[in-house]
Amino acid sequence: MKKSASLLLMAATAGLLGAFNAATAQVSDTRTAAINRAPGTCDGFGQEAVSTNTQNASTSTSSAVFGGLATTSIPGGGSGGGVDLYTITFSGEASASGGGSIEVQAQVSINGGAFINIEPVGPNTFHSGNAAQTHTMTWCREIVANSTNFRIVWRKVGGGTAFMDDYLMRVERSN
Repeated sequence: MKKSASLLLMAATAGLLGAFNAATAQVSDTRTAAINRAPGTCDGFGQEAVSTNTQNASTSTSSAVFGGLATTSIPGGGSGGGVDLYTITFSGEASASGGGSIEVQAQVSINGGAFINIEPVGPNTFHSGNAAQTHTMTWCREIVANSTNFRIVWRKVGGGTAFMDDYLMRVERSN
């Protein structure tokens, strides 16, 4: 009786291992797995590239209309014929005069097209009030493209002037 139970256990284990190996083989093509990922998921597979721009000089805006933030334009590269996940992180020391808030938004140009917003689409309040504080925001999007270019746009809401100092933008591409 013990011998037949051991054989059954071994057969069941072999069956599970076979099913696991088949499932692993299906996920090994990361482009296929990325296409089948649930909406809103920002988990990449193998990292392909990381690009970072930093800025040590302070910049400011009083505009209530979104405009480009200096030195935050970064080419993200192409996706190599499949779906790649691009994760954009922006971090900086923000302050303001006149109260209100500072809003930021990551955008992408795909294959040289017009810039479009990346999820989460705002308004993304990056900073409120006057005191200088460091904040971070992250966006992500799956893209199929020959080329990509990313940027951060910002604006001042509620009057006064917005200041950004000691900031960086980072673009990560995963397959």
